[in-house]
Amino acid sequence: MNTVDPTSPHGDEDPEIVLRWMDDLPEGLCAYAPVPPGGKYSRDRLGRPKFRRVRLRASEPVAQPTRPDGLVADSDWAWITSSPRNWDSITGRLGDNATTIVHALARAGCLTIEHDLHLSKLAQPARRTHPHPKLAGAQAAARENRRTEASSVRSRALSLAETLTDEWPGVAKALRSTIGTDRLVWALRAASDLADGRTHNSVRAFVQEHAEHTKARDDVHHLLAELGFEQEAITALGLARNPYIGLGGPIRLQTPTGIIDLTGLTGPHDLRLPASQDITLQLPATSPEMIIIENRQAAETICDVRPDLPVIWCHGQPPKAVLELIAQAAAQVDTVTVCTDADLGGVRIAARITDHLAPNRHCLIIDIGTADHAVGKSFNAHSRTHLSTLATRADEVGQFAEACLTRGYAIEQEAAAKAALRGALAPAE
Repeated sequence: MNTVDPTSPHGDEDPEIVLRWMDDLPEGLCAYAPVPPGGKYSRDRLGRPKFRRVRLRASEPVAQPTRPDGLVADSDWAWITSSPRNWDSITGRLGDNATTIVHALARAGCLTIEHDLHLSKLAQPARRTHPHPKLAGAQAAARENRRTEASSVRSRALSLAETLTDEWPGVAKALRSTIGTDRLVWALRAASDLADGRTHNSVRAFVQEHAEHTKARDDVHHLLAELGFEQEAITALGLARNPYIGLGGPIRLQTPTGIIDLTGLTGPHDLRLPASQDITLQLPATSPEMIIIENRQAAETICDVRPDLPVIWCHGQPPKAVLELIAQAAAQVDTVTVCTDADLGGVRIAARITDHLAPNRHCLIIDIGTADHAVGKSFNAHSRTHLSTLATRADEVGQFAEACLTRGYAIEQEAAAKAALRGALAPAE
């Protein structure tokens, strides 16, 4: 048991005891015995305060603790200033530099170091560290903010999942099941863009839009696929690398190495576009129209019954690279016919295609709801709201959206698409 000179306290609490007589202390640090929680030291028979443990702190008072530059990583700083840490945990985390780092933090006023006393000397190693109350409070507030933010993100994700469950079931499932706030935040950002019908020009553009710098999550397309986003959803967002286009009928591809003629070959043929996009599409001068189809089976049927007709299968919402080729081909014909599902996604595809054609290009949109079909699932509030906005357009897209709203349900049926196309397209002569 170690004692100091008798102290005659005045008032309700004992004054803190600073052990000024101790030597061999680390440079810039002094030792003191904290006042016990009850405000009184225990005392021996002579009334002298008793204590077995002391702490080291900065020799000079520090009004505001300041983090030393470059001393520890952000994660280690947050860990050691959030709560008391036992010395074994500290050495396990900080390794051989533990003592140097802890002493530097103590000199900066960021923490105190608790030691046992042994024969009036500091017992080694230290027992634990205690962060400055201001730092611990800030870390506690940050943790609470993170919990609040995580709860908010989870709540918004679950709400958006209900909105998208009909249109994008894989996205909805990802929003419900993703673990980890950071991953869920990116899923929520992507899903929100899907809900709003937004498409980006590239992965970099998407990341720049949401995180202000392109390196924040340059693997976001891989992350979304891992979380369960449909490939069509990733493509619709404009995040698919080297997207595909489906081509059928009398189309010739001009490539850097030559010409590929698809005439007479049963289509549609999947083509993975090169990153440089250095290909062009050539249509016969005798082709008065071309058709763009969302449903693959319907595209196959048209390629079978109308081999004279240039056909593009757009794999759902077309990304920028596909749109450029569609516009390039459309400039070579008089009429562009678009056939999509009769739902919000289909109307958005039709709008995205027509908006990228030359202003004077005649565009016909086929509503597969005009053919025999089974009643599909009723539109939810999200779909009705966005279809209502699209219905205000003064073009065929607006008429298509209005027709979908009037029916009140989605049609995503291969048979209906085939029937509507057969009725709209005259047989080849």
